[in-house]
Amino acid sequence: MSIGVTTGAAPTPDGELTDTAPDPATTWSTVRAVPVSLRVAAVPFLCTLAMTLFGIGDRQLWRDEHATWWAASLSWADLRHLMGTMDLALFPYYVLMHVWIGVFGDSPAVLRLPSALFMAVAAGLLALLGRRLFDVPTGLVAGLLLASIPAISRYGQETRPYAMALAATVAAVLLLVRALEKPSPWRWVGYGLAVLWVAASHMVALMALAAHLVAVGAAVFAGAGPRRRRILVGWLLTVGVALVTAAPLVVVASRQGGQIGWIPDPVWARVESFPASLFMSGAVAGLIVVLGVVAIALTGTVAAPQRWPGLMLAVWAVLPPVVAYYTFDEFSLFYPRYLLFTVPAWALAAGWALRRLAGSTRAYLPVALAAVVAVAGTALPQQRFVRSDAVQKEFAFAAAARYLGDHESAGDGVVYTGYRNTHRAFRYELEQAGKPVPPEILTEPPPGQPWSWQRRDRADPVAALAGYRRVWLVSTDPKGHALSSLSPAVRAVLAERYAVAETRTFHRMRVSLLIAR
Repeated sequence: MSIGVTTGAAPTPDGELTDTAPDPATTWSTVRAVPVSLRVAAVPFLCTLAMTLFGIGDRQLWRDEHATWWAASLSWADLRHLMGTMDLALFPYYVLMHVWIGVFGDSPAVLRLPSALFMAVAAGLLALLGRRLFDVPTGLVAGLLLASIPAISRYGQETRPYAMALAATVAAVLLLVRALEKPSPWRWVGYGLAVLWVAASHMVALMALAAHLVAVGAAVFAGAGPRRRRILVGWLLTVGVALVTAAPLVVVASRQGGQIGWIPDPVWARVESFPASLFMSGAVAGLIVVLGVVAIALTGTVAAPQRWPGLMLAVWAVLPPVVAYYTFDEFSLFYPRYLLFTVPAWALAAGWALRRLAGSTRAYLPVALAAVVAVAGTALPQQRFVRSDAVQKEFAFAAAARYLGDHESAGDGVVYTGYRNTHRAFRYELEQAGKPVPPEILTEPPPGQPWSWQRRDRADPVAALAGYRRVWLVSTDPKGHALSSLSPAVRAVLAERYAVAETRTFHRMRVSLLIAR
């Protein structure tokens, strides 16, 4: 396809898939009757889906996933109240997950399935984008490279919006290229909805619009007068409407920016490790980034009208991290998973670099398949790692909650200390196990906010403990004595009234049973 300029190497007869009249006598003719776009997208889609579904329910939910479960499990009214105090930027995703949980349930595998599907869709769309910008083999290889990256498996198995944002970003670029090839109102509407989808998924990904500008600039520069005006006006109007529609969400959510104040400063050590953190493998990052840099360098070797796809990929891959770094003091966005939407650009650039270096399709396919195998093989240790609880250095919430659930009695209460949202994790794990959730004794939600996951200390711990013969003490700081993680005042109250009957230590956690003296 063309948008008015020549786009990379022309497909060769043995590299392009073409539609031919089906011959019912052979299986192959039946396959060829399937639309080309579906055939191109199918292999990366299925490979990525297989990668993200493998072991999808093995790892326990981690802290951020508990936040998704908590918010999406609220009633519509309570979800609206929660969004008034925190996480408004994720409101569209929470709405999606609220509906999903209502239909399919909330087991770990079920909660993560939408992200697996989004990653698979992203790989299929990336293959289609590669086909339009370059040729079919480049698109297929890019989709397969994407499937091999550990970060794709990691966030394809997480009930957070990063996979959706990645799919939306690829969809927006693909629909833009289609609109530039043949501008029409419906194609601009499709592109505008995709931009709105990006904003609703994770507004940080709107930085990819800078790459869109490269494609639009190339089309405007190459077009004649009327076509040039149609493209420019169509793009400005479409993006303007999409951004104005998303503006209320962006503006109000920006007032909750303190929620990401925990992100560490971008010191040199973090910058240096950024590629490895982004891909979740230093070796994979090295292979793909080197190929991506080669692609950017090769952009200068082609004729000027053919350079825009490479320049667009370079802007898509490189500019968002640079902007996030230099604006960190204002927005605190320099964090690998926030910039996951740049990974498809690297994968497509790597596929194109291999295509350019190999030359003919006959030489390209063995080289490209070898590269995919090399990336997949290099990624194996990290693929195992991202499917384990060690990936986030996570507390052993599931094991500790099972222990408490198996040993609790009617009338027990619980005190959580350390990580402030431990109650969120224990409620999820205990409900999944079909066990009662003990009431929190010494903490409570803010006044009038029963839907909130925030907690404040009760004013009178002595009065709060009245009537509890057995108290479970759950700590995310297992060092020292069972009571050592408590504040001095609370520790004194509990030590005077209770004795430690038993203690069990888990990874980064300790569960103790206190019995009234």
